[in-house]
Amino acid sequence: MKKVSLKTFIPAILLILVLFALSFVTVYALTLKKRVSRPVADVLPVTPPMDNAGILRTAVPETPSPAPTIAPVLAETDETDDETSEVGQPYWSDGILFVNDTYRSPTMSVTVTTTADSEMFDRQMVYYVADIHVSDVTQLRTACASDNFANARSGSVLKMARRENALVAISGDYCSARGATLIIRNGEVYSKAIGKGDVCLLLRNGEMETILNSQASIKKILNKDPWQAWEFGPALLDSDGKAYRSFSENNVGGRNPRCAIGYFEPGHYCFVVVDGRQKDYSYGLFLRELALLMESLGCKQAYNLDGGNSAQFFWKDSIFNQPSGGGRVMADIIYVAYEPYSESRFYCGKAGLSE
Repeated sequence: MKKVSLKTFIPAILLILVLFALSFVTVYALTLKKRVSRPVADVLPVTPPMDNAGILRTAVPETPSPAPTIAPVLAETDETDDETSEVGQPYWSDGILFVNDTYRSPTMSVTVTTTADSEMFDRQMVYYVADIHVSDVTQLRTACASDNFANARSGSVLKMARRENALVAISGDYCSARGATLIIRNGEVYSKAIGKGDVCLLLRNGEMETILNSQASIKKILNKDPWQAWEFGPALLDSDGKAYRSFSENNVGGRNPRCAIGYFEPGHYCFVVVDGRQKDYSYGLFLRELALLMESLGCKQAYNLDGGNSAQFFWKDSIFNQPSGGGRVMADIIYVAYEPYSESRFYCGKAGLSE
């Protein structure tokens, strides 16, 4: 048999290797072209929608979400044109937004926070804060259990808040419990008497101020054109926004449930309720501690309201806090309404949105 030389197969082997290399290069090029031509949305991570202040917004449902029983139908939306306060926080939106514990509308914003703290005063306390921005002072209202404040009787905080269709509410100054006392509510003067308490005024221009009892004059008060006037107290902060450190023995002492209203600037307020008299849950606060708490929140003015078993915080169509003794009936509430009065022109330091 004729012996075949290995050199005979070399051209064939080289041809096979060249064809294999060409096939590999072709497949790689096609794959690379496919990867490069992918849409940008497939390559880059999707950024969650943000509002103008960089706050993460929730997904928008195609149909409106139902609101609490008494509130108007609310729909979440991220198509907003947020106004911004001086400190840079958005406080109202072009539409209506109700997510978790924040409500925004074209005329206001309310955000509710719950805090448990055992370090600030070396005792466990639980407190609730409603941070409130309104474009019109008439959205910060009062209501009583009866048909008017002149003969106010006691009633349920929950029922009063529901009757008034309140977004958020707290217990007031129990105006019917102290005899002769100053009562100016929703712009109407019911009583010009000044009793023994410090006075808190909410003026029609949105400013809030406290007046020590020794300096209270009904003539001067009426000249300020108040939208609301409460007499319970005491005032908690001085004119520089610093906490008073001592209080009269006539004020309720000890650690107790507390209720207060605070002021930052025209149109910006807060409701604060501190639970108390409940061991291992929340002990409550001394008045000097409540004053320090209001100062720590950044309030420029702050005023103590009826506390104890009266201290109640209404939010999401229910009593949101855990009142001592289950709470009690009282004469009046302070609340935030969904809309300003239709004829109102009491704008809080800037052009209102209800024109």
